[in-house]
Amino acid sequence: MPAAAPLYPPPPYEFRGARQTWVVFEADPTRIAPLLPAGVRIDGTPAVCAAWACHYPASSFGPYLEAYVVVRVEVAGQRFWYQPVIVTDAEAPMAAGREVWGYGKKLAHLTWSGTDAGGPGTEQLVMTVERPAGVRLMTLSMLPERLVDGAELTGLPAAEPLPTLSHRVLPGLVDELVAVDVRPRSYRGADGRPDLWRGRGHVELGGSAADPWHAFRPTRVLDAFTARTDFVLPVGRTVPWPPTEE
Repeated sequence: MPAAAPLYPPPPYEFRGARQTWVVFEADPTRIAPLLPAGVRIDGTPAVCAAWACHYPASSFGPYLEAYVVVRVEVAGQRFWYQPVIVTDAEAPMAAGREVWGYGKKLAHLTWSGTDAGGPGTEQLVMTVERPAGVRLMTLSMLPERLVDGAELTGLPAAEPLPTLSHRVLPGLVDELVAVDVRPRSYRGADGRPDLWRGRGHVELGGSAADPWHAFRPTRVLDAFTARTDFVLPVGRTVPWPPTEE
């Protein structure tokens, strides 16, 4: 980051009223494995993945949209959600993501239906991702059907409190894995219940030579959720890298 002209402030990195929608699905691990760093192994067969659509109306980086795909992995006996692909529509979070955490963020064209004031299809939350415009990487839709609580989520792949893992690389200088533990605080209604909805979800993943999102194409959808939260994004911690051979 240019010290004299920073794109983003120092920590803490705050998010308010974040709307995060995710669809959990199974995928072919043989298509995903080539996209992982050495020593990062897919946890289980088939691979368990999740596609995320995020609307951040207020944050330390300003308002922006973001989308990414994670896959459940294992590194030296620890389990994580590894994030191979991620895009945003704003410069500040793109730069911060790459510089602070090593997220492989790119700029893309994203649309989000969750803030529409009317029109057809408003019963759904829908995000589309194109890079460049006209080349579709993802279409995610989710139909919120009912509120849920923490007890209902016990044992579900979507609810595993695993850290997110990224691979930060500066050629010849840095080659490390960075783990981030986020503890969101859910908005609650007048009855005290969290703003966490469960429903039906659908994901279509395309791609290109530059953006191989198609490697994660779902073979079976497992679950879908949407939540509204506040959270602080910590700077993360390094994971031993490369893994120690026994």
